[in-house]
Amino acid sequence: MNEVLLQERAETAARAATGGSRVPRLVAWPVLAGAGLTVLVVAAMLLRLLPTGSREGGWTYPYDRLAGQWHVLWPVAVAVPVVLGLLWLSRRAPARFDVAVAVGWFAAAVPVQLLLRAYTLPSLGQIVASDRANSFYSPSQRWSFTEFLGNYMGLVEQLPPHARTNMPGKTLLYFGLDALGLSPTGMGVAIVVLANLSAVLLWLIVRELTGERALALYALVLGLFVPGTLYFTPVLNALSPVPILLALWLHVRFLRTRRLGWALGLGAALYLVVFFEALPLVLGLVFAALLGVALWRRSLAWRDVLRLVGWAVAGFAACYAALRLSFGYDLFDNFGYVLADANDFNERHRPYGMWLSRNLWYLAMAAGFASCLLLAVAAVDAVRRRSVHPAAVLVLSGLAVLAVLDLWGINRGETVRLWIFLAVFLQVGAAWLCTRTERFWPAAVVVAASIAQAAAGLAMIGFVRI
Repeated sequence: MNEVLLQERAETAARAATGGSRVPRLVAWPVLAGAGLTVLVVAAMLLRLLPTGSREGGWTYPYDRLAGQWHVLWPVAVAVPVVLGLLWLSRRAPARFDVAVAVGWFAAAVPVQLLLRAYTLPSLGQIVASDRANSFYSPSQRWSFTEFLGNYMGLVEQLPPHARTNMPGKTLLYFGLDALGLSPTGMGVAIVVLANLSAVLLWLIVRELTGERALALYALVLGLFVPGTLYFTPVLNALSPVPILLALWLHVRFLRTRRLGWALGLGAALYLVVFFEALPLVLGLVFAALLGVALWRRSLAWRDVLRLVGWAVAGFAACYAALRLSFGYDLFDNFGYVLADANDFNERHRPYGMWLSRNLWYLAMAAGFASCLLLAVAAVDAVRRRSVHPAAVLVLSGLAVLAVLDLWGINRGETVRLWIFLAVFLQVGAAWLCTRTERFWPAAVVVAASIAQAAAGLAMIGFVRI
């Protein structure tokens, strides 16, 4: 499998040997354009000029502050030097410290993320306790774990809106946080921490597939400061990338080792995806793309595919049976209820056509305008060169996921929140383009742009209402 997914390591090494003195135009111009675009976006936010929804389409994000309050950007002046200093040091750390570096970023990002919330009007505790913003907390205070899961379909109509129209995994998370004795504010901070697992998993996936330390590091840091995640934490869509990225990492581990334990774990992780939030399953196209490349290069045989599918089904079935026999909970009945409710809501409240283009705008608000520009350039370059680099496979299959989501029509507005899982995943494209040079400044500019966009949005726009 190493030969399949690491084909372009030699090319990468050659770039590293020759790219230290000059940044290629393929990198420099998109990075500078992304920085300029981000400056315009931040200014438009502060002047209340950036489009934030569609009244005709049935969804808008309101502005929370008067125009021109430039002082709300001071957290950027603190956060950017801290993050870029840590990134500069991380690039120079010996390879044997890679795991320690990733763990360090996981912990160090939290105070920076909390600093960027300095001017966010609803506090973490207020969001957690609000049934309007986050109705998963109150059921954990009303019922016991056994009562809730054991009679879930009997209770579902009594649940507040978000809890009723989502799978129960989000509510059960609050049972776990409550068991730790956390207050609503403590739960909010815990969710900030847990959301960072998505960036660590992205680092694991990229590191496993490519072996390129810089690419994995850039994906990790960009994943920690995805604007959409920061806008909505502690709303639990910020955690939606975690189960699907866990499943993708287990998938990659099987492709690398062909050990059945990874396939069994993959099935369990896919159950968790549906149990928590099923929409990220559309990333299955990425799973299929990686599998297809392995078959095409003949590093994986069809019998291995059958073993993967069989053991993954077994892992999924084991989780299904465990909850069905222990609590009487039926995942498929629950999923059918949620899907029917979503379709009914769309038909009654949201037109479809206008969101085909506007959803792409709001994905850029979630993923970062600079990152999306670099993603587009990386994708065009991958197609032009017919690249089968693992990052190219991730980028192009990720864009296929975006096309399916946009044309599917199930998400009409609110995509800054609903597509957080995709916004995190697509950071690979920006990270990959930044590794085309040994110079530090392109990656530094893109990371700084994400932080600035996140801080401005957090201060000015009411992404979360309580």
